[in-house]
Amino acid sequence: LATDLAARGLDIKGVETVINYEAPQSHEIYLHRVGRTARAGRSGRACTIAAEPDRKVVKAAVKASKAQGAKVASRVVDPAVADGWAKKAKDLEEEIDAVLEEEKIEKQLAQAEMQVTKSENMIKHEAEIMSRPKRTWFASEREKILSKKAGAAELNGLDSVKSKKDKQKLSNKDKKRLDDARQRNEGNIGWKKGKVDRESQKQGKIQKGKKDNKKKGKK
Repeated sequence: LATDLAARGLDIKGVETVINYEAPQSHEIYLHRVGRTARAGRSGRACTIAAEPDRKVVKAAVKASKAQGAKVASRVVDPAVADGWAKKAKDLEEEIDAVLEEEKIEKQLAQAEMQVTKSENMIKHEAEIMSRPKRTWFASEREKILSKKAGAAELNGLDSVKSKKDKQKLSNKDKKRLDDARQRNEGNIGWKKGKVDRESQKQGKIQKGKKDNKKKGKK
């Protein structure tokens, strides 16, 4: 039986027949479903149970199959026969539900028995279990970060490992200031007056001008 869940990616050997209990929504999905059989040059058969609303998909499938030289056969089920089988399935509903409930109980009993056995073993071998080292399955976030930094340092050197703060971009003003300082250290250019120096020089000129004016007034 093929469903959309098992329609792709499966390559199961020996699949001779694919049965679509319900017709797929499109011809593309139909191709993926029936493609589970007749693989690698082998032969296979696909059977699709379709109703009147599925006519469009069935028509496309028949057309594509005949174009590839495949044998296509159509069978019409008498409504009375279909109703008879539906009644038989309905009559088996209570019996099927009883079997499913029994299987559910058996599964629960098996799980309970497994838990009891596990508890007995823990009590019986308590000393041995407690003496074992504690298992560490997952690394903490801090350990992950440290491991990542250590790997980067080993691969690229310590200089390549920088914090986010170190990676922040400098402003144009800061870049210019660093360039000027580097050029001064190299002796390429003279000292360039900063804002404070310019303000001091300006104040000195103003004071000198005032003194000259006072001298002129006295004369």
